[in-house]
Amino acid sequence: MKKILLLFVAVWMTLAASAQVVTTSPDPVTEDSQNVEIYFHADRGSMGLKGSKSTDAIYAHTGVNVLNKTGGTTAWKYAPTWGTNTAKYKLEYVSTDLWKLKLGNVRTFYGVAADEIVTHLCFVFRNADGTKEGKGPGDILVELPGWSFPSSPSALTTVPKYGANRNADGSVTFCICAPNKKNASLIGSWNNYVYTKDQTMEYIDKDVFGQKFRYFTITLPESTLKRGVDFSYYYMIDGTSVGDPYARLVLDCYNDQYLPANVFADRPKYPIERVQNTMLAHYSDTMFNYDWKVKDFKIPAKDHLVIYEMLFRDFTGTEGAAKGDGTVRQAIEKIPYLKSLGVNAVELMPIMEFNGNLSWGYNTNFYFAPDKAYGSPKDYKEFIDLCHQNGIAVILDIVFNQSDGLHPWYQLYPVGSNPFYNATAPHDWSVLNDWRQDNPMVEQQWQDAVKFWLSEYNVDGFRFDLVKGLGDNNSYGAGTNNYNQSRVDRMKRIHGYMKEVKPDALHINELLGDAAEDNKLAEDGQLNWLQCNHAGAQYVMGWQSESGLHGMYAPEYGRTAGSTVAFLESHDEERIAYSQLQYGHADVKGKLDPSFARLGSAAAQMILAPGSHMIWQFQEQGNNQTTKNGGGNNTDSKKVQWNKLTNAKYQGLVDNYGELINIRLNNKDLFSDGATMNMYVKEGDWYGGRTMTFKRGNKELFVAINPNTSGSTINCTVSFNSGNNDDYQIISKTYNTTPSFNAGSKTITVAPNSYVVVSSNNVSAVEDLGSDVTEFLAWSRGGELFLAGLEAPAQVYSLNGVKVFETSDAEASVQLPSGIYLVRCGNTVKKIAL
Repeated sequence: MKKILLLFVAVWMTLAASAQVVTTSPDPVTEDSQNVEIYFHADRGSMGLKGSKSTDAIYAHTGVNVLNKTGGTTAWKYAPTWGTNTAKYKLEYVSTDLWKLKLGNVRTFYGVAADEIVTHLCFVFRNADGTKEGKGPGDILVELPGWSFPSSPSALTTVPKYGANRNADGSVTFCICAPNKKNASLIGSWNNYVYTKDQTMEYIDKDVFGQKFRYFTITLPESTLKRGVDFSYYYMIDGTSVGDPYARLVLDCYNDQYLPANVFADRPKYPIERVQNTMLAHYSDTMFNYDWKVKDFKIPAKDHLVIYEMLFRDFTGTEGAAKGDGTVRQAIEKIPYLKSLGVNAVELMPIMEFNGNLSWGYNTNFYFAPDKAYGSPKDYKEFIDLCHQNGIAVILDIVFNQSDGLHPWYQLYPVGSNPFYNATAPHDWSVLNDWRQDNPMVEQQWQDAVKFWLSEYNVDGFRFDLVKGLGDNNSYGAGTNNYNQSRVDRMKRIHGYMKEVKPDALHINELLGDAAEDNKLAEDGQLNWLQCNHAGAQYVMGWQSESGLHGMYAPEYGRTAGSTVAFLESHDEERIAYSQLQYGHADVKGKLDPSFARLGSAAAQMILAPGSHMIWQFQEQGNNQTTKNGGGNNTDSKKVQWNKLTNAKYQGLVDNYGELINIRLNNKDLFSDGATMNMYVKEGDWYGGRTMTFKRGNKELFVAINPNTSGSTINCTVSFNSGNNDDYQIISKTYNTTPSFNAGSKTITVAPNSYVVVSSNNVSAVEDLGSDVTEFLAWSRGGELFLAGLEAPAQVYSLNGVKVFETSDAEASVQLPSGIYLVRCGNTVKKIAL
């Protein structure tokens, strides 16, 4: 049997595809439906049974996906043994390529236990001996309405969708969960925020696994809320006015007035003359329309990511100033820079509606609304779309452990009796207002949030902040940092929610926990942060003690290979260049050449280690502005310093990062299972030099590093397969250095503080940036660029767009300064590092 055994949280096909292969009577089918019939269209889907004769025996292999009372899930439950040919599972011939299976009542047919909820019917159709199958792209799943996938206890509710939702008849239905509340009204702009009795909301009470939940809801007709006419609203609940937790855009009574007009030029204005001190939800039928140019973006493999962590606020803005006025539109202008750097993912620090206008974003108030401080919803979507056009995935940092004080559920209840929040956090890392993770409505919010951003904004995954705080309240008895099964279960469920929308969505945890928990999450395909900041700082400062960077390779820390995002610095650690400037060795501190050389050689030890890695914005430029304030984070706006790239030494470090990323991502085979690898980058690998070796077949790559802060060059010993220098090339080196190698003596010579990468000639140092209609060869050796197979005139450009060489010959070479260049021939463009 080829049935895919799904974790309940993974649906590998769309329900639409299932519907094409299977139709039902009645439609839709519910658990309570009687006389249910399943119609199998053999000429759709895989069509493995197309053309079967009326006399052929066709059987259903069928089971159900169920949710139990504790929130656990089971896929394909109550399915018979494959090959069971009994009358119960035999289909009736209806007409050509149409077959019918009589189920009757769903629960009775499958024998579903009383404490289980059926969420999907599962099918694979087959002939009698199982040699032919009929299904969709995968197993056929028929979803039963009235639940939410996958499941927490909240999935059993049958109330309307939360927030404001336009119905087919043009009416709009509003719904908010507010346990223990008595009265609610909807107040809106359609009548100048005047309360009327017809805006009193009804409530629905639901007992879910012994917990009582109350939902207030109301539907207003299209005659009141006309299509295409925007409106804003809030709820008055037991005398407290609050916004909508599910608002798609928020009008902020406290901070919108300070937003520059050009950041979101046509943004709706807060009606200060009508409403005060209340966050408003804003609804639009058209504001979020966007014509995606890239509809089939291929997310990079999770073990081959080079991520650029970005804070919109400080990434761009007023040059030379620390105003925090960076915007999405300005960041769009820098996408070519990210492309030239070579990263294949950006990780945006939280962009959900946060408190204030100048923030790192970890003080979220509303989880479904982008903050207007950086731009409009269209701006965000355009940034994501353009990233995709340039091969760059977009990951959102998201904060599920805490919220700020303007979240509606926080405002509705006293601190000591709030069903959504803990009065005192049960873990050791409390910041702001700690969510009660085992409240099913809280997890419902997480489920809906990840689905929303993946579908509406087309993001490619999430980095989850402070996963240590995402355990159940009673799960911390052994201590916050110890293995916590409830955290593992929750993150697996959240990953499942993501995979329903995008099966290959990237899931990254900031757990920083023990190896057992990290590795358990890795079994589910999740990545975990692994920070090497202290060792990186020790290395770049020039101190041997505790400077080993072997932890960049996950197994060195006891983690599963390919399961970590290892980095030198993030927003949470001090910048290594700042540490270098303040506490560096006398041969390094305050000296640009050795400082940048060490920053580049640290980058080589990170980027060229197998697994995924991350760069904190401007790390590649040697940024040394402190991100700490005593023991905590300094979240003040930082000075914008793009002009530093006019200095060749700063650009040289950026070029080093670009070269290393290019090597890493264009030669994935050397950094994957099956390659031979040796990493000598531990604390003791100092005076004789550090080396990294990667081999696969006849491909070889060597990294040689001289960690010494002064003295002469050293010869690092490596294992060249060939003794002929012509079989090898230098494909990256510290700016303004002249390393060498001798394949015969198996040595690489490198200057203090510096690194060099030597490879066999068949290792790619080139990235294709355009069409391959006109193919040609380009490679570098010893500072010389070689071109061959030129069928049209070729031009070579620096990254700032200056043409530095042109030829009409079929073959050519040119000596150029070290750096990254774009080579264009016909309609093919390649990027190459010298």
